[in-house]
Amino acid sequence: MHVTQTFNEKATEASYLVSYRIEQAGEAHSIAENLIKPCVLDITKCMLDEKSAKHLSTVPLSNDTVSRRIHDLVSYVKQKLVTRLQKTRFALQMDESTDVASLAILLVIVRYACESTFEEDMLMGSPLPTNTIGEEIFNKINIFFEENDVSWNDCIDICTDGVKAMTGKTAEAVSQLLILKSYFSCPYCS
Repeated sequence: MHVTQTFNEKATEASYLVSYRIEQAGEAHSIAENLIKPCVLDITKCMLDEKSAKHLSTVPLSNDTVSRRIHDLVSYVKQKLVTRLQKTRFALQMDESTDVASLAILLVIVRYACESTFEEDMLMGSPLPTNTIGEEIFNKINIFFEENDVSWNDCIDICTDGVKAMTGKTAEAVSQLLILKSYFSCPYCS
């Protein structure tokens, strides 16, 4: 079945496509309004005609619009990932890393079966206090799971880089996760 798009729908789709490319390139959102759109209009005037350029000038590419489009895309991808995790078993890989400003960041990657292959996606990235303890790491992941209705019972494995805050025997992140999972009587936790 062929769906005919209106002119406004095409302009909106173009706005999403440009916003996606801006985010992929890591550029400032204002680049669409300040550079991309003027260049597209110049090229269209030279290669096609003034009327075509006028049509293209209606594509919404303001800084705020690009920010909103990127937020929409991120929300869609996150919801799709959460929906997948609600239907399958998965494994977590946790890493405490530092960014260029030497701030601690918790990175959680999830691996799960999807159709006939395994997928690996970034589940979350969250800033951590300077003196990170396992309980804080656990709480950040647990809050994400609770907010998104993801069950710990479907988590079949947890992998870390061996940092003490992740793997110690008492209050560290993995210990906290195993204690929580024991409440669910998970056969994979022993």
